[in-house]
Amino acid sequence: MKKINLEKILLIFIICCPILDMVSFLFRQVTNLNYSPSTFIRPIIPIIAIIIIFFENDKKTKIKLTLFGIVYFVYSIIHLYLFKEMHTTISYGNTRYELQYLVNYTFMILNLIIYAIIFKNENVVKLKKYTLITMSIYIISIYLSILTNTASSTYVEGIGQKGWFESGNSTSAILILGLFILYTLVRDTKYNKIAIPVILFTGVYLMTFIGTRVGLFGFIIVSVVYLFAEVIIAIKGKLKLNKKVVIATFGILVILIGFVIAKGSSTLERRRFLKEEQKAIVDEETNEELHVTISVNNLKKEIEQDLMPKEVMSEKDQNAIMYLYGFAEKNNINSTDRRIQELAYNYYKFVNQNDIRLTLFGNGYLNNFSELILEMEIPAFLFNFGIIGLLLYFAPFFAISVYAIYVGIKNITKIDVEYIMLLAGSYFTYFISFFAGCTFFNSSTMIMIVVLNVLLLGKTREIKN
Repeated sequence: MKKINLEKILLIFIICCPILDMVSFLFRQVTNLNYSPSTFIRPIIPIIAIIIIFFENDKKTKIKLTLFGIVYFVYSIIHLYLFKEMHTTISYGNTRYELQYLVNYTFMILNLIIYAIIFKNENVVKLKKYTLITMSIYIISIYLSILTNTASSTYVEGIGQKGWFESGNSTSAILILGLFILYTLVRDTKYNKIAIPVILFTGVYLMTFIGTRVGLFGFIIVSVVYLFAEVIIAIKGKLKLNKKVVIATFGILVILIGFVIAKGSSTLERRRFLKEEQKAIVDEETNEELHVTISVNNLKKEIEQDLMPKEVMSEKDQNAIMYLYGFAEKNNINSTDRRIQELAYNYYKFVNQNDIRLTLFGNGYLNNFSELILEMEIPAFLFNFGIIGLLLYFAPFFAISVYAIYVGIKNITKIDVEYIMLLAGSYFTYFISFFAGCTFFNSSTMIMIVVLNVLLLGKTREIKN
């Protein structure tokens, strides 16, 4: 199989992501099963691609790929061994489910390597074209689901509409990261007639329908970054300021914000709901407002009364629960703010585990009580997958971002709007991964992150040369 054919396969794989997402959601809705055909289909293309790359390259490349496989395999074995050792009755997942995360993360890095090898400077623009097609599929399907009244709710309370997709947060992340790429096509006369309407309809959806903070504030941020990039590059004299583009972008943003203020937004509705729910979450015995969830409060009471067996919840985990409760009380945390509670619990558990093995290889992502599984992914890489896990799964992406900054500073006269948008998109990935989650943990979002970083690598090479 020739390289050009592999390139086409990888491009098609990008536009398959929304289709596989919809198939997965609809399949699970119909069958009530925890898996779908897409679970087995997704790894096929990366496996075929890496086999082709392995056999078509020189001995040096083969050695590097072999070492890559050995390192990630050995880490996974050690992590799973420790997971099983730390497993208790209260653990949310088992070894098989923990393995799924390790496989997903390994394929994420594998995809980064594959796309970085195949898409160099001369053909990297094709990634933008196929991202535009992918974004079009996402947004068209979402509006179809809304118009046909078949869209699923973003939240269990019935707030927000996420289309035929399983997660509103991951859908928000995909669309926002995709917008950082689409904004680089605004001046491209070949694609902007499609890109601009897709940006507009995506903005309307994110700010009014989906109900997530990533959607509402993310669209505002990406639009402001684009306006900033246009103005800065124009001031540098490198680009003539396109007043129509700037005015249109600013006008659309103002209109959407005004629409949200006048007509409302699912995101604001969700915030109001949580505020009201907070008032209703009280301790049944004291009738005082809680600063943790009811389930965590019940665990705390069982621990205080010495009713929690060690085989159900380890002593260290029990100590972490007590720390969480004290932290939440002291800092007046909202009981509905799950992410802060997850972070506090996992932080204390990590810094007090006193086991170098767990510090290096992780104590297990699913080795926690269900409500305390850490949705904030970058801390989870460190706390639950260890220092080595952080280096293996997060460091490659962060290295690209840091390298891009370094090259941009050294060649500041060459930077343009595209460079600023791609770099901002790369760092915004870490922002939403830390504060919202559902980025690195979602298969389709992973592909969008990979595409964004490969485009950034291509742009960095262009500026450097």
